[in-house]
Amino acid sequence: MRGMKNNVGMTGRRAFLETAGFAGAALAFSGCNSFFKQERQTAAGSYSVAILGDTHYDAEPESVYHSHYDESNRWAKIQHAEFRRNGEMWRTRCPRLLAASAELAKAKETRFVLQLGDIIQGDCDDVPTHKKMLDDCIKLLRAPYPAGLPFLSVVGNHDFRGKGARPAYFEFAEPFLSKELGKPVKYPAFSFRQGDDLWVFCDFEMKTLDPISDLIDADPNARYVFLVTHGPFTPHEAGRSFRWRLGGRAECEVSRPRLYEVLSRRGAIVLSGHTHTTNFYRHENGFGGFTEFTANSVWAKPELATAEPICDVAANYGSIGFSKFEEGVLADFKKEIAFFKSGVKEYFYNNAAGHYRLDVADDAVTMSFYPGDARQCARTFRLDTKPRKAK
Repeated sequence: MRGMKNNVGMTGRRAFLETAGFAGAALAFSGCNSFFKQERQTAAGSYSVAILGDTHYDAEPESVYHSHYDESNRWAKIQHAEFRRNGEMWRTRCPRLLAASAELAKAKETRFVLQLGDIIQGDCDDVPTHKKMLDDCIKLLRAPYPAGLPFLSVVGNHDFRGKGARPAYFEFAEPFLSKELGKPVKYPAFSFRQGDDLWVFCDFEMKTLDPISDLIDADPNARYVFLVTHGPFTPHEAGRSFRWRLGGRAECEVSRPRLYEVLSRRGAIVLSGHTHTTNFYRHENGFGGFTEFTANSVWAKPELATAEPICDVAANYGSIGFSKFEEGVLADFKKEIAFFKSGVKEYFYNNAAGHYRLDVADDAVTMSFYPGDARQCARTFRLDTKPRKAK
């Protein structure tokens, strides 16, 4: 739908609900995975999504959201440093990043905005303050975008960090997402259709991955499958939290091979955040293949507005971790990397922050990366697994 005017206001929202299959008489459940049947799709099956990675919304002074913070927290020193980081970047750089993303959404046909978790910092230690932080954040983030453009966000670990924050988050987020999608949703995993495509959202800390596999298997006719998770499925190699991801828990080791196979057979596209990096992986294996893209909008330092890779050689995936971990951690790291490494055929990793644009069409799915508050794309990644046509 390139070249068409962007739908705004109620027209834009109605278009999303209709192409997602959520309007009027289309509100009919389809099977046990309870996404709604498709009513119609966009012209030629094409659409775009504005993508934001982690945002860690916060404000200055710290007392705005952290006046109830429990100073006996063993992580207090680190978390106060995060509060200062967040306050500074949201006073300076992040509003510019957000404005740049919104300008693209206004200039080009955009179906919805997708934020990949850790939308707030959390650490309020007070339920009313936590909910206020969420509400303030949503209002701020969606304000620059066209009126009525649906705004979706997947749950991240910071979104429910703090005393009483976990139930507070879901009490806020599930009704909000249900309203945006026009259908009831419930974590740990739910799905919906956008045109011909299946979108699955999940809580990355779930103890079994079977609900995700079940949702994907229940819709065998989707054109593309998108899995949206805050913690990546593919282990990030440059941090000790390589286990803190979708499928990284010991309880998930039984269900992980099934999801790996399901994603590969369907040529799925995984969209994730959490690592504060921009990463791309293309997996190929005996089942087929899938891709994963990790986005980051925590613009903590000016120099993070770059597209230069730290590593872009697939054969070197894991080598950074191999060189930095001590023996006890290294053995577990090697085990986790080994599950994926042989299938990684393309790899890109850098510490950049920015905004992104997902373009979906019959012949390709691409992700464009805009470092910092850039208006010009610095790099484009091909996310679908369809065979490339010979030039």
